[in-house]
Amino acid sequence: MISTRSTIAGTDAVANAAAAVPHAIYLGTEGDAVEPVVSRSATWRHLRALDLEADMRVLMVGTGSGYAAALAAHIVGPGGHVLTVDPSQTLTRRAGTLFAAHGHRAVAATGDPVAGHPGRGPYDRIMVHGTPASVPAAWIDQLARHGVLVTGAPISDLPGAHAVARITKTPGDRLAATVHAERYPLMERPAVAPHVMVVTAADAPRYWLASTGDDRQTATDCLKIARTGTQEVWPGGPGEFLDLKHWLLARRPRGLFTAVTEHGEGIGIGDRAPSSFGLATRSDGPPEIAMITPASFMSSHPLSPTRARLLDLIADWRAEGARATHELDAIVLHDGDAYHVRLDD
Repeated sequence: MISTRSTIAGTDAVANAAAAVPHAIYLGTEGDAVEPVVSRSATWRHLRALDLEADMRVLMVGTGSGYAAALAAHIVGPGGHVLTVDPSQTLTRRAGTLFAAHGHRAVAATGDPVAGHPGRGPYDRIMVHGTPASVPAAWIDQLARHGVLVTGAPISDLPGAHAVARITKTPGDRLAATVHAERYPLMERPAVAPHVMVVTAADAPRYWLASTGDDRQTATDCLKIARTGTQEVWPGGPGEFLDLKHWLLARRPRGLFTAVTEHGEGIGIGDRAPSSFGLATRSDGPPEIAMITPASFMSSHPLSPTRARLLDLIADWRAEGARATHELDAIVLHDGDAYHVRLDD
């Protein structure tokens, strides 16, 4: 899912490289085909986010078909260096053969992607074709000053919240980030944070709800409402769901939860007794929820105060100019051998 409002600026170097490097030779034919992790247009956008220049040293984590590395090699030219690392020897051998056959100055190495490739660092640019559970310190350590890292990243402790982060290392080794409403596949399933509770549906474990509460029964009841409550048409415009979802994650209203149901991925708020989500202060009545998905607006009932509260939050977002994800503040937190990207209100 890609927000139609995502704006990743760049130069025409990527367009020139795309014209010079045939996509078909890297995609392959039936016996040699490689399924792309992201679309060709998404690859171009993410390369633009790197803002590549001649003579740069580039590390690509995840080889895939080799197409992105070939484009990068064309941009940095003979004075630059592009290395792609992947745990699959099959992919790295295939890509290496194609690089050599077509004169694309890139190197494919087999190795642990989390470790990067320190032997050729530091790198001016690092591009990661996946979403790790957290950003490994090795990638940050191998990033040169003024360097840029583009990677998928979780942006909240709540499950189901990940995007593409552009992290820049300043001359003083500080890290600045912007987040974009696009996604890479998960490289691994993130561990659930100790303060987060996840409940699953007894009849369909693929459906779940996660919150920062401690009342499992209330969370289970909220999941049931999220699946079977009053359904309305999503009141937003095309491509707005992820931007609003990320704004809510940054705003952190009381009772915030994420979920996956028959209606798709969702984000919403729940209310009940103070013990229900550890946040709500309404009454000791039955639980209520209001949730948005890409196509639906779910609530306990049409007159629910929680429904009205979520609509008020949506109105607040629009009053702020319906801020896109890349317009939200983001921070990078250091945690031992990893870094975490979080949206900040």
